[in-house]
Amino acid sequence: MADMERVDKETLYVEKYPKDRYAVITLHRPDVLNAGSPTLFGELAETVSSFENDDRVRAVVLTGGTGRAFSAGADLGGMTFDSMGNCRRFIRLAHAPFEAIERLGKVVIAAVNGYAFGFGTEIALACDLVLASEKARFGLREMNHGLVPAVTITRGVDMIGRRRIAWMAYTSDDVSAKEAQEFGFVNKVVPHESLVREYTDLAVRMAKRAPLAVAATKWTLNKAAGGHYREGENLMPAIFASADVAEGRRAFEERREPVFRGE
Repeated sequence: MADMERVDKETLYVEKYPKDRYAVITLHRPDVLNAGSPTLFGELAETVSSFENDDRVRAVVLTGGTGRAFSAGADLGGMTFDSMGNCRRFIRLAHAPFEAIERLGKVVIAAVNGYAFGFGTEIALACDLVLASEKARFGLREMNHGLVPAVTITRGVDMIGRRRIAWMAYTSDDVSAKEAQEFGFVNKVVPHESLVREYTDLAVRMAKRAPLAVAATKWTLNKAAGGHYREGENLMPAIFASADVAEGRRAFEERREPVFRGE
């Protein structure tokens, strides 16, 4: 631990452990339960990408720290989707962390400490391995706001199964860590107080694996997974620009049920 190097950014902080060759990225927006934002998307993508040529980092952990949230979704407050161009820019920003994780030829471990809704569920899905605290909960709440969980739909059907994704997407029902493990989303559920030890042990173990074999295995798994994150980019801008999404945001702010009109 004495060899740890820490870098603080606006929406996250990074701890590197050069001796054991791993790094921990901790999302840090506690006031909004680590919700994703354009700044967070950019900082996360940039941080993950920076490890590609860093020989001191052979495994990466992504977590929400010790609070009650891994990431509770996307923070849409203050954003405007008044043009197709703005919508496309937001989608590209939001997809950047997923693509960075996919491109990185090293194991990325999601250590889910609490709520993982919307973006939180999707970014965990993008990681190579998922550890979850027994307190973790997952959910695709996008449709509550007139949105679409495009990343999960394009990449998660083979992993989780069409019926399970359909249920989560259409109903927005949450699932427990144990349920997520049962249908293959989570690799291991651990006691909440053991999560840090568990992800540390796993990261150290992964950092000792043969780097070329790890990169080749990850490339092969990603190739076999099929759908690419950018496949949702043609669909999503029209959704974001719709009146239904505006209604979903108003309803959330006004704490009422949205009335969607399909326009």
